[in-house]
Amino acid sequence: MTGFDPLHIGICSAVAFVAGAIDAMAGGGGILTMPAIATFGFTVPQIGGTNKLVGASGSSTATVSFLAKGKLDRDVACLGGACALVGSILGALALVHLGKLDERLAKTVFGFLLIAMALYLFFKPRFGGDNAYAGPTPRNLAITVAAGLVIGFYDGFFGPGTGSFLVFVMVRFLKFDFVTGTGNAKAMNFASNIGSLATFIWKGLVIWPVAIPMGVANAAGSWVGSRLAIRKGARFVRWVFLAAALAVAGRMMWYVAFGA
Repeated sequence: MTGFDPLHIGICSAVAFVAGAIDAMAGGGGILTMPAIATFGFTVPQIGGTNKLVGASGSSTATVSFLAKGKLDRDVACLGGACALVGSILGALALVHLGKLDERLAKTVFGFLLIAMALYLFFKPRFGGDNAYAGPTPRNLAITVAAGLVIGFYDGFFGPGTGSFLVFVMVRFLKFDFVTGTGNAKAMNFASNIGSLATFIWKGLVIWPVAIPMGVANAAGSWVGSRLAIRKGARFVRWVFLAAALAVAGRMMWYVAFGA
């Protein structure tokens, strides 16, 4: 870890642990890890690449936890994950070649989307309480494919709130309960992380001395968060999701207002 302050890395790893726990239950952990990584002064693609290793570590642990407890639909997870993998590679390549987008505009748009999602689910408490998934109908397959490609691209190119967007699709449109929907979202998020991570590694944009300890911490936090979500059930995860979505949106709006 030559050239990096161990205390700095330790503090960022602690942030990654908390982010992993939150992300495993509701998504949105990247809103904590990306600013932490940014404190090292890396370029935008390096921040994205390093954060992908951190995110992949946590989402892999969460996926295994939900799978072991039977809290994900394997068909949805596999199909959606494959599409998210493709989308994320395209998104990461776009980031590498185009650089960052207008961040203020993007955070305004996606911040309002997250707020709208949170408000919708707040006023529709019946969503996510019970599993009403109708199986692999043409409609559900189309939604799964579209969500994987579009949100996967978003994850590779921009990232914050990816897990929250995926959970919303699982609960609102595919009608899974919050726990199973989160399990599906974690599997898809893991695939998108792997796709974009492979691209960033290929381009030499992962800063390993920072990514590895933060990734280990994120995986540990994710294990804690996923176990808590499974034990506490859909009602608990619903409230965590609402809080996480509003927190991510709030952070985006803060950036829009104050530029930091």
